[in-house]
Amino acid sequence: MSAPIPELGQLQPLFFSPMGDPIYHYGESMIVRFVGHRGVVSTSNLNGGYREDLQYAFNNSCGRHPDVAAKRSTGMRGKTMTEHYAALAEDLGLPLAVTTGMGTAALIENTAISTREYHGVTVMAVTTAGIDVNGGRAGEPAAYDEFTQTDLIKPGTINVFLFIDALLDAGALTRAIVTATEAKTAALQELMANSRYSEDLATGSGTDSMIAVCNRASETVLYNSGKHVLMGEMIGQTVKESVKEALAKQTAMTPLRQASIEWQTKRYEITKEAIIARCLELYPSLQKEALEEKMIQMDRDQNLLATVAAIAHLCDQNRWGILSDASMSHTAGSMLDSLFAENKITDIKRMDYTSVADEPIYRTVLSQTILTLAGILKQRITT
Repeated sequence: MSAPIPELGQLQPLFFSPMGDPIYHYGESMIVRFVGHRGVVSTSNLNGGYREDLQYAFNNSCGRHPDVAAKRSTGMRGKTMTEHYAALAEDLGLPLAVTTGMGTAALIENTAISTREYHGVTVMAVTTAGIDVNGGRAGEPAAYDEFTQTDLIKPGTINVFLFIDALLDAGALTRAIVTATEAKTAALQELMANSRYSEDLATGSGTDSMIAVCNRASETVLYNSGKHVLMGEMIGQTVKESVKEALAKQTAMTPLRQASIEWQTKRYEITKEAIIARCLELYPSLQKEALEEKMIQMDRDQNLLATVAAIAHLCDQNRWGILSDASMSHTAGSMLDSLFAENKITDIKRMDYTSVADEPIYRTVLSQTILTLAGILKQRITT
């Protein structure tokens, strides 16, 4: 165990929660010291659930660990997650009985803060976030078997402190976690964040955590935090805003970065590398270096992106059972035909949209999309 943290009162707080709780940056952690009676719902294994006796909460970053740089898990500090978070708390010199905490690979200095205030009540979301490595969608096949402890989880986490300067009972504070989680997912949807485990869009990472805190001493008592009430609106706005800002700070994940064929459709294996490889198969005399340079520009072509993104969503709806094979392939085929005509591609021919081997038709559509983009890339480098 490292040396215990100095008396927190001797440190300069980064900022304060709406209730006046000082929040410090110490080492690789953000530490909240509760200075009043708080109701807390924590998803942590260390003193998780609803508590009214907690005095500290932390968000610890392993972002500078060499394993994180290599996109590997750093492993647990103990046999269980409870032992892991207990070890982190002990390193910080925080009393285990009254402390809860979270862990992340995002850097604490990339924290984003968003606040809303109505009728004298302030809501603040304090977020660290990363989704590029560990983004996933609820219901996908598990990446980790907790029974055999095989396949360590990759780094990448969205952690949120949610401060509410009002008195909420245990149920309403827990409901705030639901609203905040929906807001986090909405932020990812608006950024077209890819899952790294399937062909779907991400709804979060597999290691996301949240700690919601209310003011037990407040005279303002609220009983609902769902989307239909003002409190839910404030939670949704602050969480969505802070998640987007934190992702921008940590990995430059912004609408500008996401305006890219690859960033939107790598979940479908439509990548710069795949397009270049297909182009070289069709036209082996071309130079890879020249293709790579031209592909950087083509990846950002807004007209191409609009078509490819639309085709990807058609495939989504086909997989979800909304669009039939016939309607999906017909519409996608029309879009690709237009690209062929607009770009004067005459030396390659697209296939009919029928299943290849045992593959579903949407996979043929995706393959034809890569073929079309390869043809466009050749045209742009030779004209």
